[in-house]
Amino acid sequence: MLVNKLLNKNLHLLSKQVANVRILGEASSTTQLSVRGVQTEQPAEVPAQPEIVPQKIQLRSIGKALERYLKNVREHEKMMEKERAEFELGKRYLANIMGWDPSLLTQEDIDKAIEYLFPSGLTDLKARPVMKPPEEILPVFHKFEFDKEGKPKNTLFYTLKPKFYGLLSDIGRKTQNLVKLYDEQLSRGIQPESEAFDLHGSSWISHKDLQKKLGEKLSLEMHAQLIIALEYLASLPLATSLPLASREKEFMMEYKTFAAAGSGRAVLFGPEIPKVQIDPVSNRRLATVVTKAKAVKVEVTVRDAGTGKYTVDGHHYDVFRSVMARENLIAPLLVTDMFGRVDIEARVLEGPYGLSIVPRAVRHGASLGIAALFPETVEKLKTMEMLTMEPRKKERSKVNQPGARAKWIWKRR
Repeated sequence: MLVNKLLNKNLHLLSKQVANVRILGEASSTTQLSVRGVQTEQPAEVPAQPEIVPQKIQLRSIGKALERYLKNVREHEKMMEKERAEFELGKRYLANIMGWDPSLLTQEDIDKAIEYLFPSGLTDLKARPVMKPPEEILPVFHKFEFDKEGKPKNTLFYTLKPKFYGLLSDIGRKTQNLVKLYDEQLSRGIQPESEAFDLHGSSWISHKDLQKKLGEKLSLEMHAQLIIALEYLASLPLATSLPLASREKEFMMEYKTFAAAGSGRAVLFGPEIPKVQIDPVSNRRLATVVTKAKAVKVEVTVRDAGTGKYTVDGHHYDVFRSVMARENLIAPLLVTDMFGRVDIEARVLEGPYGLSIVPRAVRHGASLGIAALFPETVEKLKTMEMLTMEPRKKERSKVNQPGARAKWIWKRR
């Protein structure tokens, strides 16, 4: 009986403690029961405030690709500082040698001093010694802009060629604007006046210059794609007439290169530009020239007002199965845009030849004939180095050698 009373009393006390704990939990009090049932006060919790993470710590957690990019930027800046310091030191040395004031030394003075101190007979200007600022010699390092989260701001960043595809997008938008403007004028009953876009004496930017301008490595297909887009933009009827289109003309002129103006008769290596004759039968203008490449001598006749006929020894040029041979044959027509306007007839006169040397000789003769009939194409052909005869010849075989450069295999026994 006594045991039951004690047990009931303990159960009653235990239930009271459990109730107290439940009430304390619901009220979220700052007091807490200890292990022995004693209430101990705890300090009130302060609500956590958002941490202000420095920008450097945020950039570290962006990714390995961005870390590598930032590392390359720092290395490039460090290298450029070193190169600039060496260039400035070299300028002071050069001014001391020439007896000039280093503070008044210009880039033109540097070029004259280098030409005086290091005379060179090399025909290629790129092979001659130069002393220019590192920004003009070293490849350009293009920096990209990122936000605080490390995401690129340029939407074309992940195309790997953001500047090239951005340029194509600009050409597409300009083309759509011109077409829309032309349609609006036609819908109002206005016949828009337009003038032809003058392409004489100039050519589109080359593949190498385009890569240098954009600072991106581009394939030949990409360069051809850009030229096609620019050609289509230039062929639109409003390409040069309206104020809106005049801005497009300025945009297109940024990607045009003009040939230097010639002075007098062109001095060429090999045959000169022939005189124009009149065919007594058809009364058409023609130009005949005899040229050679290595041991092959060919005679090429170019006739004006033609239909695009092109023959070599009476056969169409498609008998040459090599793509390079065909490109050599039609290169003058591509450069001068003379497809379908002239007839070309080539004939091999003498010499042993292969299928690779004949197209080069015919190309030279066709270029001279086109230059004679159309003088406005002279500078363009000269820029592309198509009016100069190929000076290379077959190298003679050496004594006790199987060929000009080949050597016998050395054997010990």
